[in-house]
Amino acid sequence: MELKKIGENLEIKNFVIHQLLKTAGFKEVKKKAADGLIAISEKEQVFMGNLDKSYHRKSSPIYGIFSGENPRFRDLLIGYKLEEYDFLEFSKNVLDYYGSVLSLTPTSTGGYMILCEYTNKTSKNDFLLVLMINNKEGYVVNEKNLTLENIKNLDLSKVDVACLINLTEWANIENEEETDRITYLSFVKGMKQVSHYFMTFIDCDNKNTNSESSQRLLTAMNAFFEKEKYSRKKKSQLKNDVFAYCEERMKNKKEILLSYISQLINKDDPESFQNFAIGEDYKVSSVIGGDKAKMKQLKYVSYEGENYKIEFEKGAMLLDKTVVYDKKSNDLIFKNIPMEFAEKIKAL
Repeated sequence: MELKKIGENLEIKNFVIHQLLKTAGFKEVKKKAADGLIAISEKEQVFMGNLDKSYHRKSSPIYGIFSGENPRFRDLLIGYKLEEYDFLEFSKNVLDYYGSVLSLTPTSTGGYMILCEYTNKTSKNDFLLVLMINNKEGYVVNEKNLTLENIKNLDLSKVDVACLINLTEWANIENEEETDRITYLSFVKGMKQVSHYFMTFIDCDNKNTNSESSQRLLTAMNAFFEKEKYSRKKKSQLKNDVFAYCEERMKNKKEILLSYISQLINKDDPESFQNFAIGEDYKVSSVIGGDKAKMKQLKYVSYEGENYKIEFEKGAMLLDKTVVYDKKSNDLIFKNIPMEFAEKIKAL
């Protein structure tokens, strides 16, 4: 069997590194722009391959959309996509803009800015990566000519912050094409928290995605329970526990934390669900925006009478209405029951 090379599933189109020099507590920002784009070699391919592979799996992304409040970065990106200027000029404009943001934020620090445009040939999606790295130990960037050193691995913990923009999803949403996503920005932290000024620079709004954020959590939970082969009783108990936590957080207008939910689901291995949920398949954010209607799908209804026992997810009443309650007649109706269940009833 032929082993795949790291990064061979990526088509790197443009790659450039710039530098910003700034000390925390001071306003002055010095910028060193690259003279040209970096020619793509195995170093860049491996660098991006490792990053692409670990971006969602080894981090807890925050997802969002452009808010429109500080549209400078978005407008620069639109200008580039409309071919008003090439990638190098676009990147220098981004460098200048980020420098102005840093100058207005005394606590901020500089670093190396890496911009890379690439296509994931597996998903057939186009991406733009904006990555900040401090390079204090000289493990990634050659400081003289702003090129990559001959590194084998990129550890996300050595990154300051990063933003990955799914250009394909962004275009689909802007053009009102059919898509199951409403977010196209994702942020990860490395050595730093995802700072307010970096989010402002990109112009991210992660406050209006509560519905999708909640749905991603529900989908990931169902998949995880199926993978772990949890019993119905265990699933119902865990879902009720998670709902109680989410309901309390929403009621008190507090953040819903994926890390806490992960502990509720598996106390013995508190990171197992989190690592599963943040993966590329589910992309659950580390901070979840709660949507009450969506979260109600977690609730289980259970009742045991003298001659029967009824148990079902509240989601069955909200989604396809498999279970319908008629308030006027006080009847509970089950629709579209499985044929195997129907045969058992007929045999009574």
